[in-house]
Amino acid sequence: MAEFPRLAAGIIELNFLYKFQWLLLGFGLSIMKNQALIYVPSDTPEAMVLASLKVAGVPLIVRGILTLAQAGIDHLTILIAASQREKIARFLERYSGQKLPQIDIVSYDEPYRVSPRIIRQIADESAERILLINANLLFEKELVSTMRALTLTDSAIMLCEEGAHRLPIIDASLSSWRSLEDFTAATPRSIESCLAHLMESQPSTAATAPLGINTFLLRRPRERAVAEKFLAEAIRHSTPGPVAKYINKRISLPISLFLSKLWVSPNAITVFNILIGLFSGVFIADGHRYEIILLGAILFQTASIVDGCDGEVAKLTFRCSKFGQYIDTLSDNLSLGSFMAGLIAGYWRHTHSITAFIAGGIMLAGTAVTLFWMIRYLSRNTQSASLATFDTAYISRLSGEPGWLLYFIKYGKYTLKKDVFSFMFLSFAVIGVLYWWLFITAFGTALAAIILTYLNLKAWRAAQPDSCRVGRELGREGVNV
Repeated sequence: MAEFPRLAAGIIELNFLYKFQWLLLGFGLSIMKNQALIYVPSDTPEAMVLASLKVAGVPLIVRGILTLAQAGIDHLTILIAASQREKIARFLERYSGQKLPQIDIVSYDEPYRVSPRIIRQIADESAERILLINANLLFEKELVSTMRALTLTDSAIMLCEEGAHRLPIIDASLSSWRSLEDFTAATPRSIESCLAHLMESQPSTAATAPLGINTFLLRRPRERAVAEKFLAEAIRHSTPGPVAKYINKRISLPISLFLSKLWVSPNAITVFNILIGLFSGVFIADGHRYEIILLGAILFQTASIVDGCDGEVAKLTFRCSKFGQYIDTLSDNLSLGSFMAGLIAGYWRHTHSITAFIAGGIMLAGTAVTLFWMIRYLSRNTQSASLATFDTAYISRLSGEPGWLLYFIKYGKYTLKKDVFSFMFLSFAVIGVLYWWLFITAFGTALAAIILTYLNLKAWRAAQPDSCRVGRELGREGVNV
């Protein structure tokens, strides 16, 4: 028995493809059923090559696999040319630390045709319905969730439409897929002919892609730049805040696309950004020379822009992680701490007034209380370690408060966002009144701390058992008597 691990290791080292399948199939013990089929188009050589073309550093077919994983698909099949097998398997090894779906690899019969054997092989491992997706289609996980939430009757297929266009994604019942055995029996067919036959011979319903969910089908290699622009714009349009959406992202996204192609680690970008943020505070603390203080403000604005790059690279290359969120939050806090220390020190060197420490103390105390409530909420109510999640998870969902307070929070929150804050900071530095921000920040952080403390104490009181509230009321009545 002691020889078995060494023997197995030797077999795995001798054959890379067996190693890949060993890892993905979980030693053949999984009972999960195949829920999706990503197929490489076989109608033209150009379409086949596109499936392994890298878009923002990731091959198209791998993008499809990882998007399906994000949508909750835990078992899928990829139908590819035999020549693409090793390349795709090697690239997927980069994600060995992530939870990938179980992947079955099926190769076309030569010359790139589908035979009854392939139809049976896929059907035998499939669930009662299976998504058929073109490998050259860029899509979002919400599209998959929308289709799978709809009811599909037996022996039917569901087509997906985006406006007047039909997308190359079909939700097919298992029985409709098995009907292709007869269609391919006389002669093997292309996958496109098989799908066309399904649409002609099987009853179908139509699902409409939700508004705001974008797709893009690559047809030629020269469209890669357009596809990358599509991915970048999807990130930009989902970004809240005017400064981040219309200024910062237009600078950071081209940088992120370039870094994605080089496969630079998002965490390395975060570490680099920490250095930029720390140096910004050093220059801001000068207190006298306009150009040095302006340089510090420029560095702080640069840190705000680069702060987007790590998350963008992680999204573009499917490398988001909890650890990445932690160090990104650390980067934000270190940059903020450097900025605050620089403001206090710079104003002190500029005026030698004790006011610098009074305003600075209020600013630091307000920031500490605000961060405390934010981190407390995220740790108790979400799985995220990013402070940016606090807006969508808490602030944007507030209700039951006075209208004026909700209105003030809705619009006032933008002044505390790093992108708006750093841009205004730079604007004040340009006109030579940077240190006014010491007092503006002290007021803003104190107000934020007061509001969050009020909201949390109110929520805490509301969550107390009725007996506790009755006891407090009786106690007050007793005092009044």
